[in-house]
Amino acid sequence: MLSSMTAFFAAWSETDAAKRADALESTMAETFSYCDPNAAESIGDLETLNSYIGLFIQYAPGATAAVVNCSATQGHHRVTVAFRMADGSEKLGQYFVELDAEGRVTRMVGFAGLGEPE
Repeated sequence: MLSSMTAFFAAWSETDAAKRADALESTMAETFSYCDPNAAESIGDLETLNSYIGLFIQYAPGATAAVVNCSATQGHHRVTVAFRMADGSEKLGQYFVELDAEGRVTRMVGFAGLGEPE
């Protein structure tokens, strides 16, 4: 699981759309659902997901996204991701992920922050 999530988030800094598409195709199941706080609606196809991630690259040039923690409970995965901006600032987010038998994403739901009490 960690390898598919590492590859998925590495795609968030890939400026070549074709290479990014290849990475996404290897990590996403044929049928999937992706959403996060910045997506206007759930995404369910590779072309739209690739374009969405391309917007991140466009609006945050030089930024990276990297898995910094991963845990699992009965086949459900919680992934903590560090979004590191080119200026050195960092924001953390969490994703809850479900995978198919081949370890590809069927459902991914992202949240800003780590859910700390306010």
